[in-house]
Amino acid sequence: MKPTSEPVFLASGFTSGQPVACFDASSVPHGARSMGGVRDALAGGLEWVRAEYFKRMDGDPGAIVAVVTRPPGPGADDGLLFVAADGPLGGCGEATMFASAIRAPGGGVVFDTTSGLVHGTGDGAGSVTLRMPPVGGTPAVHSVLADDRPLTVRIVPVAGNTFAVVAAADAGLDLSATRRLARHGDLLLRQVAAALARSGQAPQPDMLLLTEPVAANATRSAVIWGNAILNQGPCGTGTCARLVVALATGEIGPGSVLRHHSPFGPAFETWMEGEHVLLRGRVDR
Repeated sequence: MKPTSEPVFLASGFTSGQPVACFDASSVPHGARSMGGVRDALAGGLEWVRAEYFKRMDGDPGAIVAVVTRPPGPGADDGLLFVAADGPLGGCGEATMFASAIRAPGGGVVFDTTSGLVHGTGDGAGSVTLRMPPVGGTPAVHSVLADDRPLTVRIVPVAGNTFAVVAAADAGLDLSATRRLARHGDLLLRQVAAALARSGQAPQPDMLLLTEPVAANATRSAVIWGNAILNQGPCGTGTCARLVVALATGEIGPGSVLRHHSPFGPAFETWMEGEHVLLRGRVDR
């Protein structure tokens, strides 16, 4: 369905290795009082953006698109929603950094999202820091059987996405073998979600984070989501989830900065300030 006023394509690029893009839908009327209401009211517009970018513009199928909207109320400069190739996405740190670099390249911007306010600050030279919405408490820990392997799964809801965090070694997966990660990770995510559903556990994960142990305040993880899509960057919301797990398991201490790499090399730096996670990455247009 075509929106009343078409969103405007602003730019595409990369955030720490992840392909991203941004559309401006702030001229599209919605009349909503919350970002959940904006998402519902602009459903047709989001579908238009998806078709425009991934079909007509032949955008990277692994990209995530930030859609800037009119904020539903005071306290934010813009609203922000997210679209992937298979439909709307709950949240994305990389796309938020990209939108922040476009809306306020050398200053600050406040986005309202479905999970709360995100503050973005750019230095004008490509580095962007996000102050994410408050994160929850200690991750829920479950024991599941997947591929005949007993796995410890930590469930971490953060910034619109829910992660199943699993040690890559326990799953028998090598993060350097990137060609295998998407297919095997997608299957593993489905098995974990099914096992948790059978035991009546909630919330259900929509993303899998396969990770390695922290060494010298650094680690590496792979994030798989959607239709067997392997995130090419370190994943902003996934980095938040990994920091929460590292603090809960004692891999790092309070106040420490964690360097979180993707399987392809680029990294985010992340740390806690009170109940908020801060993320720093690089935007390239």
